[in-house]
Amino acid sequence: MKKLLLICGPAGIGKSTFAKKYVEEHGDENCLIIAADEVRKEMCGSYKDFPPGKNMMPVYDKMIELAKSAYYGNKSITIIFDTTMLYDERRLYFIDNLPHFDEIDLYLLKMHDYSGCLFRNKQRDEEKWVPDEVISSMAQNYEDPGEEVHEKVSKIITVYKDE
Repeated sequence: MKKLLLICGPAGIGKSTFAKKYVEEHGDENCLIIAADEVRKEMCGSYKDFPPGKNMMPVYDKMIELAKSAYYGNKSITIIFDTTMLYDERRLYFIDNLPHFDEIDLYLLKMHDYSGCLFRNKQRDEEKWVPDEVISSMAQNYEDPGEEVHEKVSKIITVYKDE
């Protein structure tokens, strides 16, 4: 089986922790986490640096390239995308540019009070800190999936990180 997990949410909500916990709890699955932060660091040299113009498309394309390599190189694999994907345009970009998976699960990490992201953000390594105003903007612009995404995924799971 080939499975794709899309882990979505604003910075500081716990996407990386969630992905790592999934791997721990699913030891029988051949899992690969592909995290935008790690790909960007590899491409740009630091968590604080971005591609020119803060254009994340080269990072997303590299994530897709890594996923395709793992997909074609394994009979069975669970690929976990750890990146914000706050709206359908980005979710569909990944789904539409990857090969066919047997299952695609969309995890929406949410909070009732997103100020918790601000606190969690400061618990990370300082190099990974995201400005508070950026996190607040992410939380305000976080969208639930629309009909097209619903049609292309196997299931949508909402996880509240402050319960």
